[in-house]
Amino acid sequence: MALGILAGVIPFLAIIPYVKDILHGTTRPNVVSYSLWVFLLIISIWAQVSAGTSWSIIFLIGDLVGTSSVVALCLFGYGYGKYGRVEWICTALAILAVVSWQATHEPVLAIIFAIIADLMAAVPTVVKAYKDPWSEIPTAWFMIAAAALLGIASSTIFDLPNLLFPTYLFLINGTVGVLAFFGRRFKTKLT
Repeated sequence: MALGILAGVIPFLAIIPYVKDILHGTTRPNVVSYSLWVFLLIISIWAQVSAGTSWSIIFLIGDLVGTSSVVALCLFGYGYGKYGRVEWICTALAILAVVSWQATHEPVLAIIFAIIADLMAAVPTVVKAYKDPWSEIPTAWFMIAAAALLGIASSTIFDLPNLLFPTYLFLINGTVGVLAFFGRRFKTKLT
């Protein structure tokens, strides 16, 4: 239980340095991507609840609160809105996730489609962290990855609906954190 609560608190705390950078103009998140991430988190939470949830859901709820905070800032002019091909594909996959879930009553299908859509939405951030590691804060990404790991550890139900999305979020957030952290170190050595 304590791990689950901690897993939910960390994503909320991780957003603090990210929001600070947004307010200072260092980071300009894409409102479309972050809105889509909110939608995908809602799908995953909903699917996990319908399949029988465990403490791992608290991590997803904490991540939803943090991600929603970024969307709110974007809507107040701190982000930019760009709806390109990737966003259209991600939106279609998210809709497919909900439709396939409702048609088959299989929450795992919804989570798989949500992961695919989330991965598509994350690709531009991964590329950006690789090319410009100073555009992302490694600490925030590592905190979310650590919270996902705690969410996995806090689970009392070890099945795909409870573990799939937190495991994916551990991997993708860890990847962005590693790219930003080591990219900064590598590029500093070159200058």
